[in-house]
Amino acid sequence: MSVAVLTALQDGPHRYSELHHAVSQASPGTVHARTLTDTLNYLKAQDLVEHRQNGDSAHYRLTAGGAALVDLLGEVERWSREHRSSTTR
Repeated sequence: MSVAVLTALQDGPHRYSELHHAVSQASPGTVHARTLTDTLNYLKAQDLVEHRQNGDSAHYRLTAGGAALVDLLGEVERWSREHRSSTTR
């Protein structure tokens, strides 16, 4: 779930409902609101995601550390695809 949240936030800040929708689209099963809330709280505690309140609007966004982790995960995914294709040759 954490990777799905981080990946969804790589395109920029999202409101909770937008994030819930994006994560639900990426997950094979139903994403419960409590699960998403717990995941966001964990990611905030790890300083990977921050919650910003602007008047009556609030959104979640990646911190610098979260953005660096998303980049690293992208490299791992690229490496995995490359390795997978090299084993089938």
